[in-house]
Amino acid sequence: MAGTDYSFEGLDKLEQQLSRMIEQEYPAEFEQMVLQVAYELQGKVKEKTPKRTGRLQDSWKVGKIQKRGNEYYIEVYTNVDYAEPVEYGHRTRGGRGFVPGRHMMQLSLEEVAARLPGFLQGWLDDFISTHDL
Repeated sequence: MAGTDYSFEGLDKLEQQLSRMIEQEYPAEFEQMVLQVAYELQGKVKEKTPKRTGRLQDSWKVGKIQKRGNEYYIEVYTNVDYAEPVEYGHRTRGGRGFVPGRHMMQLSLEEVAARLPGFLQGWLDDFISTHDL
C-alpha cells in the first residue's frame, strides 16, 4: 500500500531539546516508545479492516525503525495487493458502480494522532521521574 507521510507537530523548544537528549542518552527507551505507538496503530488498522477472508486484516505489519537525518520513521504496512482499493474505494467489475473506501488506515492514523499528545506527555512525565531528570 502506498505510504503517506504524517507529521505530528506541536512540541515546543524545551520539549525538542529534551527529546534530543532522550534520543542520545536513552535510545532503547525512545525506540520502545516509538514501537509502542506503531503497534497501537497496527491494532487500530486491523480492527477497522473488513474481514472477508481475514487475509488483509491479518497482513498488517510493523517495520523497523529507521533514522533519516534527524527524523525517525517506522512503517505500518501491508503487502496485500488489494489493500489500496479497500482503503480508497474502487469501481465494480462491470464499471457501473463504485465501492466506497473503508479508510481503515486514514481513520486509524487520525485516532492515534488525536491521542498522541497525551500519550507523549504521559511517557515523558514517566521518563523524567524514572531517570530523576
